[in-house]
Amino acid sequence: MSMSTLKILLVEDEQDVISNWKSEVDLHNADQSKHEFTIEMETAASDPDARRMLELHRFDAAVVDLRLRTGEGAAENNSQGNDLVRHILETHPIGIAIYTGQSACADEFRDAGNEICRQVRVFDKGDGIPPVFRWLAEQKDMLLRLRQAKATFNGQTARMFFRSIWPRWETWDSQISDKEELAKALIRHIVAHVHDALLDANDGQVHPEEAYFVPPLKERPETGDLFVDQQNGTWILVTPRCDLANPGKVETVLLASCNDLSEEWQRQLEESGRAKKWMQRMMQHDRSSKQHFLHPMVAPDGSQKGPWMVQFHKLKVLSVDELKDPPVDGERSQSSSLKRMASLSPLYIPSLVERFGAYFSRIGTPDCSSH
Repeated sequence: MSMSTLKILLVEDEQDVISNWKSEVDLHNADQSKHEFTIEMETAASDPDARRMLELHRFDAAVVDLRLRTGEGAAENNSQGNDLVRHILETHPIGIAIYTGQSACADEFRDAGNEICRQVRVFDKGDGIPPVFRWLAEQKDMLLRLRQAKATFNGQTARMFFRSIWPRWETWDSQISDKEELAKALIRHIVAHVHDALLDANDGQVHPEEAYFVPPLKERPETGDLFVDQQNGTWILVTPRCDLANPGKVETVLLASCNDLSEEWQRQLEESGRAKKWMQRMMQHDRSSKQHFLHPMVAPDGSQKGPWMVQFHKLKVLSVDELKDPPVDGERSQSSSLKRMASLSPLYIPSLVERFGAYFSRIGTPDCSSH
């Protein structure tokens, strides 16, 4: 399949609608110079059929009708389409479009507070198929790069499998009797290898966006989490990870203040002459052991944040409860105004912890009198 072809799964049980889609796809593909990409389409008529197709094929996007037949006769109101969309959100990183005549049934995917559901687009059948094609065109570059990422991951997985895992399979199988644990161990081993191989292939160079998970992926706060306080700026959690892993182990946590460098950073970017030297010095923590540089990032709301300089000499202690996100329909149990914004990726946490530990482990010696 060409890198300029999007492969989509249409989940629809009305033959007339399927025929319309096939005609629109043929018209779209006939004018490649205008659209710059072609569409390859497979169809499924039910939730089970679609799940089988998703397992057997690699798709770039899925277009789902929410009202699907569950047996013979006309389609009735049921949850098949919604169940399928939720399944795709949990298992398949592909574009998702809902194409339905009952758009009210898609209300759960219009929740602006749900970061995942905001990526699902809802289209009304009454508006026709072209709006879906325009949406695919907008998402094309992202979907094609995602396919490329999957292909690279699979290539490295194959290399790992044939060189290391298969030749030593008896060792893996004999040492880990629990098959679910064996699968998890293999996943960790493969992911670690793929990450190391890709980092090495790029001479250790990474993009600043790789420094963070935005928003945080884990529910509980962890070392390296960034918090925003409307009154007191940005803070980063520096309590050791082992203390945070077990709920109830600690009652208080330690945060370090993050000095915002964004204004000066932007000003330096606009001055092409000295900017590179200044930025290099900042990324080397401004040659100070009491500071640690954090890269700029794009916040969940799309705004530019940072970079920051963590201040190891400016700390505050809070109760664990003050870091917990408030319930959806309630307020925090305490007066903290902290909001968790992002997490440092595992690539960057060791450096933060190492420098923080080195700063606090210094002992020093008494000053000698000159007399």
